[in-house]
Amino acid sequence: MVSSLRDRHDSAAWILIGVLITAMVAFVLYSFVGAIVIGVFLYYATRPIYRWIDQWTEHPDLSATVTLLTVGLPILLILTYAAFVGVREADRFFAVANLEQLRTVLAPYVDIVSGSEEQGLFGILRDNASRAQGFASSATAWLLRLFVSFTLAFYLLRDDYKIAHWFRRSFENQPAVVTFAERVDDDLTTIYTGNLITIGASGLLAVSTYYALDVIAPTGMGVQFPVLLGLVTGVATLIPAIGMKLIYYPYTGYLVWQVVSKGEGSLWFPVVFFLVTLVVVDVIPDFFIRSYVSKGELNMGLLLLTYVLGVVAFGWYGVFFAPIVLVVFVHFLRDVLPVLLGSDPEAR
Repeated sequence: MVSSLRDRHDSAAWILIGVLITAMVAFVLYSFVGAIVIGVFLYYATRPIYRWIDQWTEHPDLSATVTLLTVGLPILLILTYAAFVGVREADRFFAVANLEQLRTVLAPYVDIVSGSEEQGLFGILRDNASRAQGFASSATAWLLRLFVSFTLAFYLLRDDYKIAHWFRRSFENQPAVVTFAERVDDDLTTIYTGNLITIGASGLLAVSTYYALDVIAPTGMGVQFPVLLGLVTGVATLIPAIGMKLIYYPYTGYLVWQVVSKGEGSLWFPVVFFLVTLVVVDVIPDFFIRSYVSKGELNMGLLLLTYVLGVVAFGWYGVFFAPIVLVVFVHFLRDVLPVLLGSDPEAR
């Protein structure tokens, strides 16, 4: 009896300690949630490249470092630049279209972009010390986030097999938990390695194409907001079958309307815009990168909403964090909840 009570007291004490430790770890993770989410994205986005490089080097530290510097860093730089220019062009577009309510949603991000542009090196030297100090503080915070992201991605790349082995060993008597984790990993691989890179590649190709078309466009009929149009085109790849067509078909109609309404120029540019976009941006990528999007069981419409609502709900890192929330929630409903209710999830 005494031994039983002692065991209960010991168990209660360990549970309390575990709760306290978990709370402290959760607080630290919450403080750097954006950096951690970016690190997870980098891990999944670069994992195939890392495993290919590791076959040749047989030095995990070197493989992870080379992968992150040659693949991970350029991905982040491209995404950051695209986000900055996209926000600026979206703000200009909403201003031209008199969509002030949408401009208020973008206001915090426009302030960041404007502040970054105004606080260049010469601006810092020219302005007062307090402004320079504010810029230094902001730069330090972002460098710290970048360090956390790359450190997390580095160790995930290097030790993911060890983590997976530990997890399976720890939950070997809970097959539903292992299945849940494996399916979450599969879908995150689809989203980060597949969908986001597909969006990025398609968007980059679209932006480059629209800039080139803008160069050859007749006077007064350029491609307006090419970065914004290209990014939206990239995101539209998530919509099966008709994705990009929802963007460049209406824009082609807008170009035709410009020619007809102004009575100037000819229809050659709208025709060229349509054909080049159809072949270069829509058809050709279909054979090389669209196959990634077709993998997985997640509903693409739900995923598209997740990207959009994630930014509104969580801020700048929402586009990376919201898919994690979606995947965990979906697989909890599919794989864990049926077990809790006493049914077999495989029987569905």
